[in-house]
Amino acid sequence: MTVYSHSRLSAFESCPLQYRLRYIDKVKVEEEETIEAFMGLRVHKALEKLYRDLRLSKANTLDELVPFYNENWQKYYSENIKIIREGYSPENYRVTGEKCIREYYARYYPFNDGKTLGLEQMISIDIEGYKLQGYIDRLSSSSDGAYEIHDYKTSQHLPAQIHFEKDRQLALYHMGVQDMFEDADHVNLVWHYLVYDKEIRSNRTPDELSKLKSDIVALIEKIERAQEEHEFPAAESGLCGWCEYQSLCPKRMHLVRTGQMSLNRYLNAYAKKEGVEVIRGNDKKLRVKLEEKPHFPNKGEVGRGELEALIRNAGKWELVSELNIHALPKAICDWSPELIERIKRFQKMEESCRIYLSNLKEGE
Repeated sequence: MTVYSHSRLSAFESCPLQYRLRYIDKVKVEEEETIEAFMGLRVHKALEKLYRDLRLSKANTLDELVPFYNENWQKYYSENIKIIREGYSPENYRVTGEKCIREYYARYYPFNDGKTLGLEQMISIDIEGYKLQGYIDRLSSSSDGAYEIHDYKTSQHLPAQIHFEKDRQLALYHMGVQDMFEDADHVNLVWHYLVYDKEIRSNRTPDELSKLKSDIVALIEKIERAQEEHEFPAAESGLCGWCEYQSLCPKRMHLVRTGQMSLNRYLNAYAKKEGVEVIRGNDKKLRVKLEEKPHFPNKGEVGRGELEALIRNAGKWELVSELNIHALPKAICDWSPELIERIKRFQKMEESCRIYLSNLKEGE
């Protein structure tokens, strides 16, 4: 039986093709670890140590916790970790992670606000026969008997409160905690946005959880229908640039294959390969016109000096004193055949691609 997760459901919602490649075909690609993900993992490990040691009555000081973080940074960091934002160094991120730990420590010391029940706690959820699972960063119980699901974030983006009221991941974990503990009548969802030293809380009512269950069942049924019908279309969005399967996607593979190729070069190559002159969309069409035009060397290019000397010696320089290479083919039309032949030695034929965008007419 398929075991679903929040990330698995999200993959289908964002792009069914990505879902198929990742979870059904299990296509393995070499993913680059980003500095943001690396920093987040190092901070998570430090906070995990903090609470794991507390369960054994060992209270880490900052002078113990910060070196643990920095030693792990040095141990696991490599030059292969990708920094996407220009102008920032690994040291900027290391210092930011250390700041997260110091501010968290100052805010919650002496960490007596509840008992830790689980770290990286696996949680299982059963919804109408469908199995889901996930992992809670920290599960605790507070002094008033409530259960608390803690999630640590090192994101540079702080969402508005409405984002947390609609969050599905921790609401799923809420259901799992209620399945685990009979007395879990009250569950708090807690996000720690460590970069901002900010704590955000939310709760779910029984009615909200009931609706969420219905929504999840409907989504899983949609996924399983897609699997039966082998229908997993690609869906474009702002997340496409981060997808590891772009080279296998019919909507993105041309970008990977052509790299920084200009639109004109790409359409030129596409039109030649496919033998088409018109590319139609939903309401527009592109007409691609391919032709060959003569090209003479520009200033600074090989042969330019010789070409100028040839025209000067022929007494024609005053006619093309600026030697406009685009006008030259027309300018030489009435010159002597011998001179034209000598000038054409500097000529190369280059392909030209012109693009004309227009609205589709009815019936096209």
